[in-house]
Amino acid sequence: MTRTDTNDRQHRYAGLADLMESYLDGDQRAFAQLHQRLSPLMRAQIRGKVSNPATAEDLLQQTFMKAHSARERFAAPEGSSPDRAVAVWYSTIARNATIDHLRRLYRERAVKLDTAGDDTVELLDSLRDPTADNESLAIEQERQLGIAARIRASLGRLPQSQREVVSMHKLDGMTMAEISEQLGVREGTLRVRAHRGYKALAGMLGGFQTAAAA
Repeated sequence: MTRTDTNDRQHRYAGLADLMESYLDGDQRAFAQLHQRLSPLMRAQIRGKVSNPATAEDLLQQTFMKAHSARERFAAPEGSSPDRAVAVWYSTIARNATIDHLRRLYRERAVKLDTAGDDTVELLDSLRDPTADNESLAIEQERQLGIAARIRASLGRLPQSQREVVSMHKLDGMTMAEISEQLGVREGTLRVRAHRGYKALAGMLGGFQTAAAA
């Protein structure tokens, strides 16, 4: 991604965090501005997977309604840009709404897969996941960076003995036998530490996972 692309995205997202904060405080004008700023981005994302314009508009409105219902759970991940975090949050909700729509479409029309006519081709085309455009890739990258930052921060809060085994096991891909040999600690002890570490991480990341899935 070029510096120009990065600057364009920063300009596009500038001020979204302030609008989101005002919106959360009950400012309806802030919501109207958020809707105006984010609609083109969300519409392009949805239309990448849904060809019908009317259906895409319905999904766009569903996105904003779901976001409104879950607005109190919004939180910018540690280490991320607050402005981009707003766009990433809405993008995630739009993606989930689109996936839910495609799954419903498949369930409702799957019986047509038993025939080899035009309906089958249309159904398969509607479920195709095309290559994401640059904007969608940028949004997804921001989302992944936010998740990674949150996980790293939570990992750093674990006791050293738990953090050590979790990092070596999950991040470095080492087996418990390899970790045991390197640290000089019995595998049984390491498994207890790992279990406690994963349990603690699940607790720390639980709220974040709920918000991301809204």
